[in-house]
This record gives sequence, structure tokens and C-alpha cells, in this order.
Amino acid sequence: MVSIFTAEHQKSLRLCVSALKKRSTLNFLSALAALIWGAGCASLPPADGGATTIAHYQAQAVKMRGLELQREISIERETREQMRVSFVKELEKDENREFLSQTELLLHQFRLLPHETSLAPLFLELMNDQVAAYYDPEKKRLVAVDGPLMQANKDSNVSRKIPGMERFVYVHEFCHAIEDDHFDLERLMRDASNDLDSSMALTAFTEGNAMLVGLDGLLDNYGVPMTSASPFTAWALGLLRRLDLEDAAKELEGTPPFLISALVRPYLDGTVFCNRLRYDAGWGAIDCVYTQRLPATTAEILYPERRYLAGFQAATFEPDPGLLQEATHGISTNRLGALGIALWLNGDRLDAPASYSFLRGWMGDRVYFLKGERQEIQTVWLSLWERPSIARAFCRAARRRLKEEFAGEPYAVQRDGARVAIVWGCADAAACDRLMACARRSRVDAERPGWLASVIHDLPLPLRLPHYPGFSSGVEVLGGWAVDVHGGEGFFHGTLAGGLLRTEWNPDRHAVGAAWGLLSHTSDACADYTYWRLPLLASWHRRGSGETVRYRWRVLG
Repeated sequence: MVSIFTAEHQKSLRLCVSALKKRSTLNFLSALAALIWGAGCASLPPADGGATTIAHYQAQAVKMRGLELQREISIERETREQMRVSFVKELEKDENREFLSQTELLLHQFRLLPHETSLAPLFLELMNDQVAAYYDPEKKRLVAVDGPLMQANKDSNVSRKIPGMERFVYVHEFCHAIEDDHFDLERLMRDASNDLDSSMALTAFTEGNAMLVGLDGLLDNYGVPMTSASPFTAWALGLLRRLDLEDAAKELEGTPPFLISALVRPYLDGTVFCNRLRYDAGWGAIDCVYTQRLPATTAEILYPERRYLAGFQAATFEPDPGLLQEATHGISTNRLGALGIALWLNGDRLDAPASYSFLRGWMGDRVYFLKGERQEIQTVWLSLWERPSIARAFCRAARRRLKEEFAGEPYAVQRDGARVAIVWGCADAAACDRLMACARRSRVDAERPGWLASVIHDLPLPLRLPHYPGFSSGVEVLGGWAVDVHGGEGFFHGTLAGGLLRTEWNPDRHAVGAAWGLLSHTSDACADYTYWRLPLLASWHRRGSGETVRYRWRVLG
């Protein structure tokens, strides 16, 4: 089996997205902070890249993440020219040459990259133009560009729009260093290198954590009694799931849309996924994900209740021997997953996966690239869905996409109940039919929910009793707006009438409130703050301790 991403390749991808995440997601996050507290509510200290400033960022990341940094991290700076030399050396490694070759195969066969376009130069330019900073888990070092972290762009004013950019970047990357210390990110990336789907799932999880810590660092610097786990902030972050990437496309004109989305979407969707767990049970829940069961598919990232918390296992496929006979000169395999399918269906668009509601029923897929004697490549794509109606919806979307990209070329789409087989790249229609017959004989093994259970899961029932083994159980009335009560080991959340009464506690955070926040008390151990609010009378909060302690209060306002 040829894997598409290795640990080295994931590190290279992290280089590419280190600035992309700022240019798209941070616009949203900074706007969110400004919306809540008003621009200029606190002046930011100048960040000159000095040792004292960086040490402060490191300490802030340690506090926000709730884990100690056990080893010294080397802080290095490189000019853009030096970074380009480093990237060239990285891409010239044998394993990275193989990575680029296999990624080109995937993009070419799915018509996501023109056949005459080589990925290597495109990838190099993307890295050189967009890198701001990155953490290297292999060498245990944090590298930042020598100069402004955001490369000045005549068409972009991103760095002016986002106060605290440098703080966010460093706190974000120090979070990677902290988690690498405790959970060995290099090993985890290597283990998740089997296919595109697994790679993007792990990227989403690790980067989602770092996004939350980076945002908490910004809010801490503003001195406000709020974190990414506060109710309103958590709700607003949930909007990232529906955020399109048009701003990123403008910044990266000339880059294939699929590549833009594959680099940036894991940050957005990973932030929502990680905050879903952290909001309920604190950072301890994130630690348990690392030590007990990592998300192995992007379906678990996109649909945590339906997939990850339910203990989902993706379907496995066993190809018919007839398929293997077609691959006289080798076979490569991959898995697109729910996110990869969404990005393929987008074509030249940059829509969010939420645009394709049928993806919630994804149970697994496998792509086979069959190489023939004359170096021709036939593609067989097998997938399984929860129920036939969901598979039918996928077929309709896939046929539209194939019609756009394969006009005049033979292809075939066949649905058998909840299973779908798609083949293309054959010499003629008859060859497609023969290959399709083999594809339909392939075996698939999966634990699918029953038809009735699947349908009920999609109905807007007035009363639900959600139960997620090993995590939580609860009661929801009217979608949680009337009553939302759930708890698990070490945590409890209860809300009536959308916030008329609210209480929550977990190892990191305790809160009680009434009248939709007009009366409230909150304390957060990681962010180190305490907050009281009496309606129309007064509010008071403390943030920090010792020399860094800050107090704010307001009376009759």
C-alpha cells in the first residue's frame, strides 16, 4: 500500500498552513474578540521577538493548556531566503519525492490538478510565500521568519487587522511543543500516515487544540473574563464549521482550490471538534483523546456526536481479485473521507463540508489506482453509507461532478443499496463495465446502524436522551433550547430555557448563571480568572495572580 502522507509530509503541510490559518481563521477570531469587547479595550505590548517576550508567550501557553513543558525548546529565526533553502532540502528527500509523486497521482486522477502541472514547484512556492512560524517535532525547535511574522503583501492588510498576531502565532506553536512533550506528535503523525483522511483527521485535532490555546492567549492579553470555552465564544466558534475560504483564495491566487481547502479546513473544523470536548469536560478530555482513542477519520471531526463519541470504526474494504489483476504494474490506495469527498465535490468552489448534508452518513471509502502495462491508470472508488437514501444523494452529487470533469471520457457509477462504486480511466465504456463488475464483487465490512436508528437520528425529535459510552449521558428537550442536561465523569452541564438558568462544572471551569448571563459567576483554572456579575448593579473580575494579577470592576453599568 502506498500512503499519501508521512510524518515528514505532515510537517511540510504544517509549514504551509502556519500562515494560512492566520489569514482566514484569525480574521474571524479577531473580529469575534472585537465584537465582544470592543477594539482597543486593552493595549497590546510590543512584541519585538526578544527572549523575555517569547518566554512570556511560552508561559502563557503552558498556563492555558494546563500542561508543563518538560524540555527546553530551541527558538530559531530564518530569513525568507534561508527558509526557501530549508524547504528545497526538505522536498528533495526521497520520502518527500514519493509523497509529491503520490499526491500528484491523487490530484491528477480526481481532476483536481491539471495533468501538465507539477506539484513540487507549486508546493515550494506555497511554503515559501505563506510560512510564518512552525514547530518541528523531529528537531524539537520552533522556527519563525526573521522579520514580521506575516509577510507583507501589497494586496493584504491582514497584519494591521489582527492585533496580537505574534502572540497568537507563538502561543499556538508552543501548544504544539507542549503536546509533543506529553504525547509524542512525531509518532502519532507517523501512525496516521496511511491515507489522506487519517492525516487530515490528526491534523485537525492537533491544530484545533493549538487554535483554542492561541485564542485563549489573545483573550488573556485583553484581560477579559472569557475563554474559548465560554458559552458565547463557544457558540461563535461553532460558526467556523460553515465558514467558506474565499479570503484564503484571494490570498493564494493560483493555488488549486482543493489544496487550499485541504490545508485550511482541518484548522477550522478541528477547532470546533476540540472545543466540543473541551467545553464539556475541560482539557482533561483532550488528554484522554491523545491517550485512549484519536480520531482516525475526518467524519469523526465533522460529526463528533454521530461518529467520534459513538465509538465509530470506518468500514474496511477487500478488493475483488479481478481488480488486482488489472494492476499489472502496481496499485496505490487512499481514502478521501468525509472531508476529502466534500473538497472534491466542491470543484473550483471553497464551500464548507456542511453544504453536503449526506456526508453525515459516510461510513467509509477506499480508492484504488490500478496501473497497467502502458502506464495507464484506472481508478476504482468504493464507498459505504449509512442507508440507501444517503448513498443515493451521494451518487447524484458525484454524477454532477463527474459530468463536469469527465465530459467525453468513459466512467461508471453504480449503487447497490448503501454501497457505491465509481470507476473511470478505462479505455472505453465496455472496459468500464468490466471493471465495475469486479468492483461490485469487492467485500466491505462495517458495523452500520439499523435503518430505523439512522432515520431517527436525523429527525428533529422534541425529546432526546443522548448517550455516548465512556463520555456522557443526558436529556435534550426541543434541541436543547428548552432543557439541556448532560454529564459524565468529572463534569456536568445544565441549561434551562436557553440560559434562563445555567450551571456547569468540570476540572477547569465552574460557572452558574441566570437570566441569560445578567447574573453570573465564573471561575476558570487554566485561564486563571474569577468573574462576578450582578444585573444593572456591578461586575467584577480578577485575572492572573502574583505580579500579573489584574482587577476590573464596574458599578451601575
